[in-house]
Amino acid sequence: MLPAVVTMADHGATVLDWEFAGIVERSQEILASWGDAGKTAAWWQLGLDLPFLIGYGLFLAGACVAVARRAQRVSKLRLERAATTIAWFGPLAAATDLLQNVSLALFLSGQETQPWPLLATTGGRITQVLMAVGLVFVLVALAATRSSSATELAEQLGEAE
Repeated sequence: MLPAVVTMADHGATVLDWEFAGIVERSQEILASWGDAGKTAAWWQLGLDLPFLIGYGLFLAGACVAVARRAQRVSKLRLERAATTIAWFGPLAAATDLLQNVSLALFLSGQETQPWPLLATTGGRITQVLMAVGLVFVLVALAATRSSSATELAEQLGEAE
């Protein structure tokens, strides 16, 4: 994605400027400043983002499932339930990122009206929140289950002697 992102930035606006423009006028300014090279790079970025969004959505879901299993092993049932629920944040973040990409593609293809810039911005913000909350949860939950796992391991080693 980096060459596409650099090309867009070199032609007047970053990919984040475009994704979070929010209004038709700003989105049009960005497309005008990019010219054909920037627009081509934007299409590449949108295409390359598809496998990326699938990957991070699955990663977050898998990390939460791993946390749920760890929580179950150490009898932290509330943490297990929370991890099972937050596992859905990964696919939801991927879906809102896909909504953003579709909105940007429609705008890029000539439908330069609302709701596309607004949907792109909204989808992007929701994606960021879901991923941030999910990743912070995973890190905290791993730490919360690690201490119990270490204690359990020490007890098992003590029993083996």
